[in-house]
Amino acid sequence: MAAFFRKHWGKMLATATATPFAVVASYPFLPDDWELTRQMTETIANRVREDSLRHWMAGFQRPNRIILVRHAQTHGYSHTCACQVEGLPVCSMKPEMERPLTEEGKVQALATGVALREIIGNETVSFFCSPYKACKQTFQYISGSFSEVGVRYTEDPRLRNQYFGDWTHTETPEVRKQLEEKQLKVGAFYYKWPQGESAADVYDRVSSFMETLYRKWEQPRSPQNFVIITHNVVMLCFLMRWFHWDVETFHRLRRFNGAQIAVMEKQSDGSYRLVSPLPCDPPIPQGVREIAANPGIQRGNSRRG
Repeated sequence: MAAFFRKHWGKMLATATATPFAVVASYPFLPDDWELTRQMTETIANRVREDSLRHWMAGFQRPNRIILVRHAQTHGYSHTCACQVEGLPVCSMKPEMERPLTEEGKVQALATGVALREIIGNETVSFFCSPYKACKQTFQYISGSFSEVGVRYTEDPRLRNQYFGDWTHTETPEVRKQLEEKQLKVGAFYYKWPQGESAADVYDRVSSFMETLYRKWEQPRSPQNFVIITHNVVMLCFLMRWFHWDVETFHRLRRFNGAQIAVMEKQSDGSYRLVSPLPCDPPIPQGVREIAANPGIQRGNSRRG
């Protein structure tokens, strides 16, 4: 251990003012079993740890950007399927995790890949992806823009969509409307869908996923960019958790469009700022540069996907 920290012995020159210069200068040549060697090694180790902590707090090991991407348009909704049975789109009968992209969704994903490459350039990048088919297909179309630089890809189940319960495929539009009205009354963050989960549940697994990101950033040669391909509610909860927004702010957030991105850029002090427009009702939340001029569709079932 002493041999390793001798590489950092120069740090002693700045901290060990009470130690004679001759002793500090001779440190690399001291025997490992000397008490003085042990003490000086411990001092240098503490200094290295303090420097590492300061670097971490200043953001030196954090990526240049964290980019959230909502999957592109998928089958399973009334606006993506003209065929209906008992008021339900035929393609909605397929399990949600198996629904593929529409033709328009494929074009959206390709365009998003071009936009991401323009933002990231030739910097290194790592992708995290929800296990849902729509997200994996979105990654496949995006990754074509990065074929020259290569990408790292990790599938993480914690990035899966909010589970809205088995009722989604069986209940009539009238029942769905009643449930959505109840959601508005309780609040979109706390309301737990029958046999499903609430946005608060999604928030908890997003918090767990962030711990994984922190560990990734501590690894040597950590990528300069992290791209997370996931679902609308997961994106909202990620931003809420990262910027410490309250529940009232969450209820002002609106849906991201298909294949829309949210770019978080590292600032000079190591913090992050959302530099792409956020679909949100005024006022502008903390950490956000601007909100979208047209926040789009309102609450209720519009949060899904």
